[in-house]
Amino acid sequence: MTFTELGEIQAFLTLAEELHFGRAADRLGLSRPRVSQLIQSLERRVDGKLFDRTSRRVTLTPTGHFLLERAKPSFEGLQQSIEETRAFARELRIGFMGPFAGAVNASVADFRRTHPEWAISMTETRWGDYFGPLRRAEVDLQVTIWPVEEPDLTSGPVIAEYPRVLAVAVGHPLATRESVDAEELSRLTMVEMPQSAPKAIRDGFLPQRTPAGRPIRRGRLVKTQHEMLSRVASSTDVCATSTALTQYYRHPDVAFVPLTGLPPARAVVSWRTAHESTKIRDFVSTLRTSTS
Repeated sequence: MTFTELGEIQAFLTLAEELHFGRAADRLGLSRPRVSQLIQSLERRVDGKLFDRTSRRVTLTPTGHFLLERAKPSFEGLQQSIEETRAFARELRIGFMGPFAGAVNASVADFRRTHPEWAISMTETRWGDYFGPLRRAEVDLQVTIWPVEEPDLTSGPVIAEYPRVLAVAVGHPLATRESVDAEELSRLTMVEMPQSAPKAIRDGFLPQRTPAGRPIRRGRLVKTQHEMLSRVASSTDVCATSTALTQYYRHPDVAFVPLTGLPPARAVVSWRTAHESTKIRDFVSTLRTSTS
């Protein structure tokens, strides 16, 4: 099949959905006369009329219905094959929340050794646009905090666990403590995470209540790790974070105190379920899990 014929099939399928030449032309980015030309060319090719056209309506003929039933699955399969091939040909793009890059560093190095023909890039993502890069296909995989409760995403196993710590200003009364219990958070003010971040992750990482159910006050909204550290350093606000952050981020006026009573922060890799590819499956299969 030539590219011209593919254009005819695409025009036919679009018009079969819209049953309106103007709307079909808009979707295809073509003029109405061009859509009409493509349909007429396809009708000559199949030697049959595909649409009945009047000044008020467009309907499929029996021949059109026959072609639609057979062409649509094949065309969608071809489009999927092209998308999968495009994904296979380009580099594997991994997004990560700042402190959690370390969760996949070893696996990335392993993958590069075993698959030298495949390039890998790493891109930092933001709290305020949590799954945006993944859903916009700017990255293929995203390292994130467990749990991920998104119907359009699939997650692999937990690949790293990090003990919890409480970030406080060095002059804060808790800064010299050996540890802080999670129940004490009810007497403190916690920085706030952007509401655009998934609720399951907000509640899991920066809980609204202590394990016993006491509410935890919320303070200033912070959008990045650097904003969090600056806010903690210059106020009485605190942040329940993890040792993942302390490996990559420091502030001279912030102390990190072990925080007991909360489960560890867990890192997972997620991807769009509908766009899973051979490359994604191969990479996920090499991930080192927290029990490895």
